[in-house]
Amino acid sequence: MALSVDTTSHATASPNDTNGLISWTHTVTAGANKLLVTLGSGSTGLADRSANTVKFNGVDLTFVVAADDSGFQRGEIWELHNPPTGAAYTIDADFGSPVTQNPDLAAGAISFFGAATALGTGYADENTTANPSLTVVDSANGDIVVSVLSSDVGPDSATTEGGTLIWEDENVDSDSDYAAQRQVATGANTVASWTSGAPAPGFWVMAAVAV
Repeated sequence: MALSVDTTSHATASPNDTNGLISWTHTVTAGANKLLVTLGSGSTGLADRSANTVKFNGVDLTFVVAADDSGFQRGEIWELHNPPTGAAYTIDADFGSPVTQNPDLAAGAISFFGAATALGTGYADENTTANPSLTVVDSANGDIVVSVLSSDVGPDSATTEGGTLIWEDENVDSDSDYAAQRQVATGANTVASWTSGAPAPGFWVMAAVAV
């Protein structure tokens, strides 16, 4: 079966989350065989903005890659091959009890038909420039590249994806923009990008992987 998108889902963003847990439901259609969860978070404490576990219907996902600016913004990708199918199961992303600052949390998921067991290499970057961009070097023709962005641009600029939007939350807590997108690769060196102003004085971070 050729690689194709099954469906997507989107959590309600949770600014200043006092529990460190963001949950929502996602239905994987029978026959689909891969689930990716993309997370955006913001907090001054690394532990508060880092997911400890991600579960789908109680089944643990595997961590793929994270991008972190060592100050506030973080983006993560997690995956589950051959997830449970056929019903609206709950995704729980658990960041643990906040220690230093209640985190801003945003999240979504995407599932696929015909995905290989192993993903490509996870890539990550951070910067303070306008127009965030990250190159997935090991993509191949027909791969679907999934990327997640966390940006401190917040109320200063709109953030527009260069590919197909999976989910988006702008100006969370009057502070951060979070989003995920996908695009079909036509070969190696697939560039995932967003159009946005520079997040002065903060950072943007991006994480991406080829399915």
